[in-house]
Amino acid sequence: MAEAALCVIPARLGSSRFPRKVLADIEGRPLVRHTYDRAASATLVGSVAVATDSPEVELAVRAFGGEVVRVDAPCAAGSDRVAAAARELGGDPVVNLQADQPCIDPRDIDRVVRALGERPDLDISTLAFGCDDPAEYERRDVVKVVTDAGGRALYFSRAGVPSSRDGSARPWFLHHVGIYCFRRAALERFAALPPSALETRESLEQLRALENGMAVGVVVTEHRSAGVDRPADIEEAAAMLRRRFGTGAGAEHR
Repeated sequence: MAEAALCVIPARLGSSRFPRKVLADIEGRPLVRHTYDRAASATLVGSVAVATDSPEVELAVRAFGGEVVRVDAPCAAGSDRVAAAARELGGDPVVNLQADQPCIDPRDIDRVVRALGERPDLDISTLAFGCDDPAEYERRDVVKVVTDAGGRALYFSRAGVPSSRDGSARPWFLHHVGIYCFRRAALERFAALPPSALETRESLEQLRALENGMAVGVVVTEHRSAGVDRPADIEEAAAMLRRRFGTGAGAEHR
């Protein structure tokens, strides 16, 4: 993987839990711009583009000088939209950074890209951080991942996993962060597969990869990332942006 990674941010305007969230204002900027700026600050990312089916999102991205690719065909999941956009762009590997991750540390984006380069046994790499918050453990919006001894994902779930037999132990789990780094060939393979049974049941696209025997490596970081799933998450994300990146979170994109 000699080339710099291509990062594609899938940004669908419709959302069942938080309509129009990719354009939600955080510290005076749309959410998607914060995510774009985090990706552009990663040293192993060569180019960044937003993939969207929305003229409004396209205009918003162009307004701050970002690159955008329109993908108007229906897509089953964000990675399918990323695959469609990536066919028009160069770069291998391809990072799918979900638009609702405005607080991700650019160094963690680099770690996910680097992990794929260092592990020829992997098709995909992703990110998680350790958490012991009982409320987060119970939230269906919070995706948990369980790994094997080699750091490969065994399962992702919205349910509380792993669980103790009687439920009395304080939970400790890996909180999944919405980023995937695909080898380009693996992304094309993923996009050619139909949505899988577990993917449909849990509404988690990464389960399509696991159900079809693809190897997903999990990088564990010490950096918590505040994702935006609901309007109530905006305040936490804004506070984290101020702490981590300064007032306005104004890291300039390339």
